[in-house]
Amino acid sequence: MTLPNLLIDNCLFPNDYLYDLENLIWIKSLNNTTNNQTNVPKEFLIGITPIYAYITGKINNLKVKPIGSVIERNKSIGSVESLVHFGTIRSPLRGKIVEINESAVDNPKIVNDSPFGNGWIARLVSFNDYDYANSVKKMEDCKDDLLAQIRKYHVKCFRLFPDFQMFEIGTECSATLAKLDEFMEKSMQKGQVIRLVSDDPTADLELLRWADQNHQEIVEILKEKNKAYSGSENNGNKYLFNIIIRKKVD
Repeated sequence: MTLPNLLIDNCLFPNDYLYDLENLIWIKSLNNTTNNQTNVPKEFLIGITPIYAYITGKINNLKVKPIGSVIERNKSIGSVESLVHFGTIRSPLRGKIVEINESAVDNPKIVNDSPFGNGWIARLVSFNDYDYANSVKKMEDCKDDLLAQIRKYHVKCFRLFPDFQMFEIGTECSATLAKLDEFMEKSMQKGQVIRLVSDDPTADLELLRWADQNHQEIVEILKEKNKAYSGSENNGNKYLFNIIIRKKVD
């Protein structure tokens, strides 16, 4: 029986991937699962989890070692860098790089937007060295660990990773929309994405109306409990809205 993919706080983890929890890395076998011959080269895709992508922030530089490089287990295959973070991508298996995701190298934010899909890092051929089995886990065996990491790092997963963020807590939606208009006009380019966080109870409806009038795109609206809410009308609202907006027109 095929297990369903795992959804944790809007973060989707595929069931057919293996997870290196220590290094926040995934690998996916590209071989026929019925082929268990040890003398047959095995190929894997390797990438980073959404947890790593969130910790790093918007990735503006992805470096991967050249094709043909032999990577030892738990050694660097490359690195990711943002304005606030530099991190090493460590391979959980020993192998040779046979392909690099050049699209991700040219546009590193793809890794943020689609860490399990278009944002894969490299394809490796293994050397019949299957010690990696001790350092990776199937999804069903590490659900609790993934949840713990999401809680630890306060991870938020969205359909598109934001280029910018705007937190408007305790602000009426009309004032928030005025700030949003000004920011998008002055600071954002077409195609860029902003995350707006608001505790205004009408934020979702107002933003949908605003987007329709201004020909902008609401990518996603996520509603969550406001942890700062104390139950008093004078202490904020019960829910927060995370609204992901992509600029479609200048």
